[in-house]
Amino acid sequence: MEMKIAREQTAPVWFYSLAVLITQLDGGAVSTLLSSIMHQYQLTPTAVSWVSGLYTLGLVIATPVVANWADLFGERRVFLSELALWFVGALVTFIAPSYSLVLVGRLLQAAGDCGIIVMSIDAMIAAARRNHQGRKVSLMGIMSGLAALLAPIIAGITLGTTGNWHNFYGLMLPLLAVLFLLGWKVLPQESGQPQYSADWLGALVFSAGLAAWMLALMFAQHVLNYLVLVVCLVIIGIIFFALFIRIEHRLPTTRLPFLPLKLLRQYSYRQTILLGTIGGMFFALFVYIPTYLSASFGLSAQAAGMMLTAPGLGSLIGAFLGGLLVDRAGNRLTMVSATGLLTLSTLGIALTITNLRAFLGLAFLMGIGMGALMSAPLQVIAGRLAGRNNRAQAIGGLSAGKKIGLTIAPLLFATSMDLLSKGHQLSTASFQSIFFIAAALAVICLIIAAVMPLGEVNHE
Repeated sequence: MEMKIAREQTAPVWFYSLAVLITQLDGGAVSTLLSSIMHQYQLTPTAVSWVSGLYTLGLVIATPVVANWADLFGERRVFLSELALWFVGALVTFIAPSYSLVLVGRLLQAAGDCGIIVMSIDAMIAAARRNHQGRKVSLMGIMSGLAALLAPIIAGITLGTTGNWHNFYGLMLPLLAVLFLLGWKVLPQESGQPQYSADWLGALVFSAGLAAWMLALMFAQHVLNYLVLVVCLVIIGIIFFALFIRIEHRLPTTRLPFLPLKLLRQYSYRQTILLGTIGGMFFALFVYIPTYLSASFGLSAQAAGMMLTAPGLGSLIGAFLGGLLVDRAGNRLTMVSATGLLTLSTLGIALTITNLRAFLGLAFLMGIGMGALMSAPLQVIAGRLAGRNNRAQAIGGLSAGKKIGLTIAPLLFATSMDLLSKGHQLSTASFQSIFFIAAALAVICLIIAAVMPLGEVNHE
């Protein structure tokens, strides 16, 4: 397509690294801020969960849309628009006098955040030589992991010094403004008009179907209260997706498909999306680890939260090693090694559930496996399968798959824990079960990684 810019014209690596670091701070900070939000607006735990749930919903729905627009209208326009939208969302959240306005701000932030990593990874693949793509892409994973480690610290300091959770988003405003100005300066200018027109109807129908299914997943966590609603949402989603396929098959050649069906027909790409979805489920373990540590070892909430440093540091190291291994040994060996390590570490935690020292060591190894799997190989495979014209769309689909997995996992883990709980008390077996489930998921990933065909990737 005419809007695609040459490899040497992409913005500097430091800009994309800074963009990912700043925009990903929110994800790690919100858990620190939730209790203050709940107290200010007198919310129930279910109501306050929409602060993070609505953000995830917005990410999943908007990511494919922004990825499509990046391929259609060019990186500069979409990237700067994303940053501007993120700024507006942060501003709304910063000044929000009511909980409803907080949710509006969260949706705007999600819409502004969804494309930053996708376009940054796309730019890294475009800018790097083939045998350096893994390392370039893994840098985005490292920045994302670093943001997850720094965000609770920054949020905690801001909350402790000012006593107002809104000020975290006030702190984000100048950072986003500076990032926008830097982007205006360093993102390459794009000339010419798009070769194709946008598939607006396809985008609308697909987004509606995805929203219905995501809402069904979220309400399914309280399925006894919302059974009829969940069933209706699932049916609505099926109808919209059937309509979407019909629209895409009849799309005129002058329009860019919202999702390239020829890519979805590729077995390797479907397996990549499946790996990304299952891989996203592992990150839900971070939600349950502090509760497990507090219940099993009597740690305070603060001390239990600090223990997340072990898998967090492991994921940073894993992201670096994963990118290096992709370039030197290939995608398959990287994925098999990462999923093998995930299998052994999660199974080890399940079998030594009452040993804190063993947990910390195995959680560190689990983090390495997660970082190595999710940082580079899947993105490189998706990008190579798609080629230049649809690369952002392919990476966007993978990113949406990860968020869907992150949404599915709490339902799976919570159901398992409830079945094994003793009354209202969570037992050791309850926590043990989620790591057995994680080990089973890791085995599935290992099998997929070992057998999925990568011939098209290797000869792209």
